[in-house]
Amino acid sequence: MTVENVDRKTILVVEDEVVIAMDLQATLIDLGHAVPTIVTSGEMAVQVALELRPDLVLMDIHLSDAVDGIDAAAQITQALDIPVIYLTAYADEETLQRASLTTPFGYILKPFEARELRANIDIAFYKHGIEKNLRENRQWLLTVLNSISEGVAASDASGLIKFMNPVAEALTGWSQTEAIGRSPTEVFQFIDEFTRSLIENPLLKSLQDGNTIHLPENALLRTRLGHETPVSDSASPIRNERGLVEGSVMVVRDSTEQRRMEAQLEHNALHDALTQLPNRALFLNRLQQAIDRARRLPEFGFVVMLLDLDRFKVINDTLGHLLGDRLLMEIAPRLKSHLRTVDTVARFGGDEFAVLLEDITDVTTACYTAERIVDELKKPFLINNYELLISASIGIVQSSIPYENTTDLLRDADIAMYRAKEQGRGCYQVFDAVMHRQALALMQREQALTQAIAHDELRVHYQPIVSLATQNIASLEALVRWQKPGDGLIYPDQFIALAEEMGAIATIDQWVLRQACQQLRAWQHLGTGAWAMVDGRITRLPNSPSPSPTMAINVNLSSNHFTQKNLVDTFAEILRDTGLSGDDLKLEITESVFIENAKEAAAMLTQLKQLDVQICLDDFGTGYSSLSYLHQFPIDIVKIDRSFIQGMDIDSEKLEIVRAIIGLCHTLGMAVTAEGIETAQQHDILLDLGCEYGQGYFFARAIDGATITQSLNS
Repeated sequence: MTVENVDRKTILVVEDEVVIAMDLQATLIDLGHAVPTIVTSGEMAVQVALELRPDLVLMDIHLSDAVDGIDAAAQITQALDIPVIYLTAYADEETLQRASLTTPFGYILKPFEARELRANIDIAFYKHGIEKNLRENRQWLLTVLNSISEGVAASDASGLIKFMNPVAEALTGWSQTEAIGRSPTEVFQFIDEFTRSLIENPLLKSLQDGNTIHLPENALLRTRLGHETPVSDSASPIRNERGLVEGSVMVVRDSTEQRRMEAQLEHNALHDALTQLPNRALFLNRLQQAIDRARRLPEFGFVVMLLDLDRFKVINDTLGHLLGDRLLMEIAPRLKSHLRTVDTVARFGGDEFAVLLEDITDVTTACYTAERIVDELKKPFLINNYELLISASIGIVQSSIPYENTTDLLRDADIAMYRAKEQGRGCYQVFDAVMHRQALALMQREQALTQAIAHDELRVHYQPIVSLATQNIASLEALVRWQKPGDGLIYPDQFIALAEEMGAIATIDQWVLRQACQQLRAWQHLGTGAWAMVDGRITRLPNSPSPSPTMAINVNLSSNHFTQKNLVDTFAEILRDTGLSGDDLKLEITESVFIENAKEAAAMLTQLKQLDVQICLDDFGTGYSSLSYLHQFPIDIVKIDRSFIQGMDIDSEKLEIVRAIIGLCHTLGMAVTAEGIETAQQHDILLDLGCEYGQGYFFARAIDGATITQSLNS
């Protein structure tokens, strides 16, 4: 009975004994296979197999033809991937040896039994399927390994190379054929880039330790011809299904491009993009190393030079930033040309550069270098048909002054550099003991002022501004004082400039504004009536017809405020918090506001006017372009500087200047306040000239708020 087989196979029977052949054919058909023909010779077997392409060949070893079964099987398996099972009744040792070379999938002894036949065929198909999968997987794996960009090598359990892909061949200079069977230490020689010592081979170490191994950084692979390539590497053991190590595999990657990119990124992070000089970060790192070295080795010395280009801003603003950048690019090589390879020149930003001269203890050498740099930069620069002339101011600091950090050292270099600018520019100054003492004193004052702000040591005093016609007080100018413990009262001329340099002036001004607004609001609650100076004291006139409140508060506003975006919002918030109306506030500004930030100042003053505050131009006449500001900006009151008031009673030129200022302001609809009035004669002259208000010791000095409150209540 024929067995139905869903996996029906085509089998070629090669047998020269017809009875046996027909018996085989019948049995195979009963087993569910197809046997389309029977072949009796080896030569015909090869021909039919190539045409039929069967799934299996049952081949008689002993064929009477010139081509026996072994030769026929060899030709068939060479051309086709099909299994062959030999049929034999007997065979000598030599014949079996020849047959084994064709890798048969089994032997069936004649006469055969159906059960044995079936078992051999099933085993042959199963074994052939496994081998085919293995070959396909191996080919797939080889294709992957040969196509990836990393070099791959594998060893056997004894540590000898068993496989290398083409990339590994290219990296080492060894072909796979030459490398197989050799030790990895012979083919893969790894060395440390800096120590030049050999690195233990990862392939062998992974095999020995049973763990994944990585090459250290800075590893190089030395090729067969002695070339060295930067590489990264990892090696891992190969384990079988029982967990036993049967070999090791190593992946080697050429890291030349990776290291180049890393080096480029590091360079970009530590160098100025425009000039390619070291940037501030790299310079500070090297400077700190020099400071640390000088601390350890007293014989080691260094010098730092801080360099600022004179007139660069004029060139940049006039001819454009692109040309300014070109100029900076050409300055860089000139700076480097006068330095040694151990020295460092860096661009700090803008037109500021820094130089670190190492292993120098003689300041004369540093001064000579500074002179050469100054002379070199004075030579013309020809850029885009422009002949540009610049100079440089240099501040020099020696390591003989002990420094703990870079900040203090650079601060002193900056001080020396600005001293050079004060000396006329285009020169250098060495930071000396005098500057050092001044720098220490400045630092101590900065720290003390910072503590004063934090510990509430500032006070507000108020100086009356009096109507010259009625002697009533029109307003009070809020003036800050520093109540320094142990030193008494310190006046603004001793710390306001310092506060501006520190960037603390805006905080102080806003604090004064808030205190003054709170104080005026408290005074308003005391009652109505005009205020006047009586016998040197501030007194309220209860029977005065003047409405309440009768006066305002004047608060000084530094030009630094006009760089702040939230100035108007801050002032509006203070007025809102204190409950004071904008009508009660007068903001005093100097013309430096317009010189430094004309466009921003104009917009901000317009916004401040929307709060109903009045704008006073303080110290009028001391600047260069005062007259141009009077009609350009929303100014309500002009305060004539005290330098014109003092002596105008004996100096006709000053008197005429004051007369002209008052006349001009009145023509423009502005009121005038005269500062620094100290005599009755000055008062009378100003009254005759039509000046509305006066301020000075003739009326009163600045008084603290508590004293004023006491006078009002008495």
